[in-house]
Amino acid sequence: MFSFSHMQACGVERAQIKKNQVLSIQDCVAFAINNSPVIKKYEYNLEIANSNVGIAKSVYFPTLGAGVGIYQDYNSNKNYDGSSNRELPSAAVTFNQLIWNFGKASSLIKMEQFYRLGAEYQFMDSICNTIYDVKSKYYAVLRAQGLVEIAKNNVLINEKNYERAKKYAESGKRTKIDVVNAEVYLSEARIALVDAQNEYDNALADLGNSLFVAYAPDFKIKEVDTFRFRDDYPSSILHSASSKIVDVAFKTGVERNILSSELKKLPFNLERAIELAYKSSPDLWVLESTLKAMQQSVLYIKRQYYPDLTGNVGYGYNNTKDLSNNNLNMSVNLTSSLNIKQLKHEIDRAMAEVNLASNDIDHFRQNLYFSVKKAYINVDKNARQIPAAQEKVRQALENFELADKLYDDGEGDYILWQNARENYNNSKMEYVDTLYHYNMSLADLEIAMHYHLDDLHSQAEHAMHYHHKEIIEKLEESLHCQREHHEHPNHEHGEDDPKH
Repeated sequence: MFSFSHMQACGVERAQIKKNQVLSIQDCVAFAINNSPVIKKYEYNLEIANSNVGIAKSVYFPTLGAGVGIYQDYNSNKNYDGSSNRELPSAAVTFNQLIWNFGKASSLIKMEQFYRLGAEYQFMDSICNTIYDVKSKYYAVLRAQGLVEIAKNNVLINEKNYERAKKYAESGKRTKIDVVNAEVYLSEARIALVDAQNEYDNALADLGNSLFVAYAPDFKIKEVDTFRFRDDYPSSILHSASSKIVDVAFKTGVERNILSSELKKLPFNLERAIELAYKSSPDLWVLESTLKAMQQSVLYIKRQYYPDLTGNVGYGYNNTKDLSNNNLNMSVNLTSSLNIKQLKHEIDRAMAEVNLASNDIDHFRQNLYFSVKKAYINVDKNARQIPAAQEKVRQALENFELADKLYDDGEGDYILWQNARENYNNSKMEYVDTLYHYNMSLADLEIAMHYHLDDLHSQAEHAMHYHHKEIIEKLEESLHCQREHHEHPNHEHGEDDPKH
């Protein structure tokens, strides 16, 4: 079996984040998998399940016994040559072996093996959930980063307009009301920037929490192909930056190109997605292995009244005052006991547990179907919205440039300019939100199907070196993480086909 303690025993050092280190999403996944106490929890549960299999198998191993003692002998015969009260030493060694118990032990062993299989699947699922958690927090940081950049540039636009309004008011080209309005909107923009920065700080803290890197220094993250954004403004709009602008010290940097995010082409349709989800879901495997364990439990309970055939060998030594007694005994025993009422209710309970496990599978399959369907629909919707959001930004920018020129020429009023600015600002935020929702819908589809569209397992190699090779290979194969996608192997284990 694999073990996290094995990693420590081998002297493998856990990777540390360096100050201002730039992390990719693969790096973040690697840190999370290395550090996650949730994954460790399921690894320890797997160790417990493996031990339970060993305990179940131990019934076929011999039991050795040994004992020494002193017993008191009393003889009421007055004519006996010796003391009527004596304390005599004794010693004994026994060897007991179960020969056969008519299927009880085999049912118990199979039951524990299916529980171990379920623990293995839970461990695999914990890795998938960890990756999903990192992705969702990573995308939230990218979203917050974009909103901060938009808010910062919104301050620049409003400061530029405030300076222009003052200049025009002094020359009599505009009235004082324009200056007051510009000042109000500038204050509003600065407040929005503070809120955006706060949201970003919280998003970065959430990402750090998902990596389990408390007390780590500040770090940076890289872009992903499906989430690229840079808030570039034409020089005609931003002439210069004012010294009054709030200095925003980002804790992370992202290189982005405006409107160049890629859309993933899904390698399956909805029907195929649902089929893959049924084949690839560790949650479903856990329920199925639990059902098989419950079925073995019924067999085990039904066989409780079957006899145990055992063999015993013993050696004893008793020492008297004048003589010593050595004895060697061997026996074969067939024993059984039965409480009919208790057995009946235990069987009824076990059958109810089987029915409950079967019902849980049906319930989960229903929920899985609609979870995959909703996630697939959302991916399609968000993918179609991205081009529209891009076009909206382009149109809003064009409208803003026209309004800005009209205001400069004295042909447009302040309300027209502010409406155009607000529409432009909102369109950019909507675009960032659309990118975020698109990436989250991909992540939701991946976790619903347990099918990874990117090969994060093999790319996060230093996080996988301590995992059991067979389990990780099974996980990557089931999630279609290889470069060449393969059909998932049949995970329908029969009663006599539990692994290990």
